[in-house]
Amino acid sequence: MKKILLGLVVMSSFSLVAQTTMDKTLNAACDCINKKNSADVVDYDSYLALVIECASPVILKNQEELKDELNIKTRDEMEAIEEIGGKVGERLVLECPKFMEITMKVLGEDEQFMDMAIDELSEDPVPIDEGDLIEEGTVITVTKAFPCQLTVKNNLGETLNYLWTEPIDIADEFVANPDALKGKKVNIVYYYGDIYDAQAGEYVTRKIIMELTLQ
Repeated sequence: MKKILLGLVVMSSFSLVAQTTMDKTLNAACDCINKKNSADVVDYDSYLALVIECASPVILKNQEELKDELNIKTRDEMEAIEEIGGKVGERLVLECPKFMEITMKVLGEDEQFMDMAIDELSEDPVPIDEGDLIEEGTVITVTKAFPCQLTVKNNLGETLNYLWTEPIDIADEFVANPDALKGKKVNIVYYYGDIYDAQAGEYVTRKIIMELTLQ
């Protein structure tokens, strides 16, 4: 009996260590949903508001790890987010009991509405409000080849890339020598914009810097 219990403990510990980024994403979204009042979700609009509120932040936070884990190959950032959102939505319905309960209450057995809900999640996982897209961290590398790119490690330890393609209000010394930003702690306001990738022969979506201030 002791051996069986020990084996269960070991297996449980291993499962925690081996938890994937998708698992963590689903757990965070499900935890958020569990804290909500099911009675407030009464129609399709309130259902989608719940999905976007609870799933969008964690999808954005983990998007680079999820892209690698799910083997998503597209170089277009928004296409990648759409694909991640669809996969998270499908599994969230299956693996989060309260979300399944709410889904069945609002959508019933209608597969068309179920597909619409998942599509909504994948099409717009992040509210598009440029003023809300803010990141802070430390500049670790500067790529001066056009278009200039700043690589920033944020406070969560994530490495994120931002393109500097537009005039921003910053000291002339950094405009003349962007390498001087290396090691600086910064606040960045950005938006998602399309640029032309000549090597790929297509337009790709990237984070474009609107404002950059030193901390």
